[in-house]
Amino acid sequence: TTMTTDESSQGEVRFTAARGNAAVPDWYPELLDTVAGRIQTGRQRAIAAANSELLGTYWTVGNDILARQGAEGWGARVIDRLSADLRERFPDARGFSARNLKYMRAFAAAWPDVEIVQAPLAQLPWYHHIALLEKLGSTDLRLWYAQTAIEEGWSRNVLAHHIPERLHERA
Repeated sequence: TTMTTDESSQGEVRFTAARGNAAVPDWYPELLDTVAGRIQTGRQRAIAAANSELLGTYWTVGNDILARQGAEGWGARVIDRLSADLRERFPDARGFSARNLKYMRAFAAAWPDVEIVQAPLAQLPWYHHIALLEKLGSTDLRLWYAQTAIEEGWSRNVLAHHIPERLHERA
């Protein structure tokens, strides 16, 4: 590695990577592994935090829809209107289709206690939850498949495959 001073950047110091490992100190691979590990862990934690926040928001939106629908007794047209208005208010955002709002409502109905969404279920991405909602009617089965998907690191497609195969009966 060589160090140069770039006059055009007002004395900024730049490091030029050396070819091969000849100029790399013995301790450098350990530093690289440590830093790369921290970056990987940070990225995973950021994704998990974002996913948890998204699920909490979706649960709250679904719960708001359920509560209002229960109190006012209105039908699906309000969801269509809400979808259109949310897309107008947040034109760069995705996830506010009428279909997704209905999934949010079903999500809140399936898990009436918000604390369950904040616990292990928050580790699953939204599309995993949609598969659980579409394919399973039982809370106990949803929990079993959710926990197994988390433990096994299943993709949504793998999860969706195991449900009709009734994996829970063989496990």
